[in-house]
Amino acid sequence: MQSIVSRCRLLLLALFMFPVVGMATPAIAQTAADAAFEAALTRFNRARQGDVDQLDAAIAAFQAAPANPALQPLYSAYLGSAHALKAKAAWMPWKKMKFTEQGLDHIDQALAALRPEHDRLLVHGTPASLATRMVAASTFVALPDGIFHRRAAGKSLLVEMRRSPLLAAAPADFRAELSAVESGLQEAGK
Repeated sequence: MQSIVSRCRLLLLALFMFPVVGMATPAIAQTAADAAFEAALTRFNRARQGDVDQLDAAIAAFQAAPANPALQPLYSAYLGSAHALKAKAAWMPWKKMKFTEQGLDHIDQALAALRPEHDRLLVHGTPASLATRMVAASTFVALPDGIFHRRAAGKSLLVEMRRSPLLAAAPADFRAELSAVESGLQEAGK
């Protein structure tokens, strides 16, 4: 009888430990993805601040598959935005068009790939779904609307993010960035 009780205790202990062990694996995968993402994001932000020499490196970094496949939509959105930055830096009009169209294709793929699980995956404390939409919206509203006709889609994404229940739990810097994009859009509309 004593051995049956001790076996039951071991079984219960194993059952209670299993979810904890199962939950530790995604955290390790997320940490691995964070290093690659941080390096790519650093290059992207440098390019966005005017260091055009970082554009190709940022594009290459975001073209690499993320260690965590759930981050693919966010990588694709940033890849698209990096292509749009490359278009801005290009001199020839046909290259500007080519890079912008490539960027828009990547962003469209990123938005189409969003699933409910991206609401639970946090990147810098922000749900990956909101971060992906933010990259898309800020790129869309920055493009010349007379040529690419994406401003309405950008506005819709901004409204969608503002109405999202996920926004309340997002970090203050993300909410501030959303407000800044909305303010910039209102200023451009005047």
